[in-house]
Amino acid sequence: MSADGRVTLGVLLDSLGAEAVTALCLPSGRQTLVGAPVIYGSDEPMIAFDGALLLVTGKPEAALLERAASAGVAAVVVRGGLGDPAPLVETARSTGVALLAAAPGLSWGQLYALVDALLAVVAPAADLGGVQAADLFALANQVATRVGGAVAIEDLAMRVLAYSTVGGQQIDELRREGILGRRVPEHPTHPEEYAAVLRSEEAVWSYEPREYLPRLAIAVRARGEALGTIWVVQADTPLEPDAAAVLAEAAKTAAPHLARISLAADEARRTRDEWLGWLLRGVGPVGELATSFGLHPDEPVAVVAIGTREAEPRTAQSTPRRTDIFAATHAGDLLRTAYAAYRIRAAVGAVDGRAYAIVAAGSTAPLLRRITADTLGQITDRLGGEWRAGIGRTVGSVAQTPISARQAGEALRAMCGPFAGGEVGGHEELSAALFLLDVAGSMKTRPALLGEPLSLVVQHDAKHGTDYVHSLRVWLAAHYDVPRAAETLSLHPNTLRYRLRRIGELIALDDPDVRLVLALQLRLGQVRASGTNSGE
Repeated sequence: MSADGRVTLGVLLDSLGAEAVTALCLPSGRQTLVGAPVIYGSDEPMIAFDGALLLVTGKPEAALLERAASAGVAAVVVRGGLGDPAPLVETARSTGVALLAAAPGLSWGQLYALVDALLAVVAPAADLGGVQAADLFALANQVATRVGGAVAIEDLAMRVLAYSTVGGQQIDELRREGILGRRVPEHPTHPEEYAAVLRSEEAVWSYEPREYLPRLAIAVRARGEALGTIWVVQADTPLEPDAAAVLAEAAKTAAPHLARISLAADEARRTRDEWLGWLLRGVGPVGELATSFGLHPDEPVAVVAIGTREAEPRTAQSTPRRTDIFAATHAGDLLRTAYAAYRIRAAVGAVDGRAYAIVAAGSTAPLLRRITADTLGQITDRLGGEWRAGIGRTVGSVAQTPISARQAGEALRAMCGPFAGGEVGGHEELSAALFLLDVAGSMKTRPALLGEPLSLVVQHDAKHGTDYVHSLRVWLAAHYDVPRAAETLSLHPNTLRYRLRRIGELIALDDPDVRLVLALQLRLGQVRASGTNSGE
């Protein structure tokens, strides 16, 4: 059913279901093996795509199928409903390239994620111990048919490993998002609901979240250890009376599958993250490590670091919390999928509680920032929090990765602090924010921040009921432009000039050094008063 990281078209079609993709032409039948998905623009040059599943954006022409056949493509997916497919079908039949149609409402990124998840579940564990991992999808369909409801099989991280595709069975938005996103979306009731399932030895009902359909669920265990869960949606028609017994039987059948998949995935992830850490620190056989990630040792690279604004201050000696490790691992998985979908070559993983990517410099363009920002949105939707990304400067080779990694960490610190806006920032554009962070840090235990010259103005406001501090802040922000500052303050310019003269009697306002110190005290004091995380 699968070999060398590939699956048959039959497995792909049956697993994804007609709501995702349908067959238009299968010249070599359902046993044709297909490998990694590739999102491809119809106007791009065709390179070698041996065994690939080509997801063609735009409106393809018959000539594209001929080029795809020459490049070794196993199957081409086009958007369904764009026109008469007959010319494409005829060319597919003559060239031997399978032709599939993606559902009109499914984005290419979503379809990529579905295929990538299928390969991750099916291909690596297909021949372990005589148990076919592809049977998880078959098992989901068998259970769905027997109990009369849509089925999903998940691991302990709430990742959807397999799901049923039985026609006519209703699912809700929660299940749909779980399938398309490869993981059940976050909801406040989930921890309690999943805990109840994992505590029980039998199938239990779940009625939360209330806005979705009820579910019958059971834990999958091996030697008493929980490995995952199986969930069945009950729609308008009640499930069969023996649904709980069917689920118990299915849990026993699924246990060896989940055990092998979990073992293989954990081992592969640990190895990948360890090697990534070596590259970030500049240790180990750099050339071999770079090649293992699909990077050329001598090509320029840049590092992307991802974290949250809520994270605790990091030090070289600090140990990441378990929650940080889980979040970073999941963030890394989403980032890897997103980069691969757009053919951004990168080594991606989780190291020390953060997600990192070493990206080939040819990809360090607006596309990289856009895809990274989009992925941050997905991570936030699934894990909560305020996620940010910092990008280090491009270095000449993989051996210089530690330089860019250090800069990416600094850029992330700035993006998580109060002096930078947006979600993604490069080190070269964050020098001012980093300077202010360092100044703020150095002044935390010193009285300069609350001292003169600003303290003299603060004391005058407190004693006489004036509002000189606010006037100064607006005037400095307007770059000493009195008419513009007065407009912001809703004052006549002469009134503001009078205030500035009075302030000048308290401090040497004409002194450029005094103005500089005032600006720093006001900016840093505003951040201190708000309690904003400095990102250190």
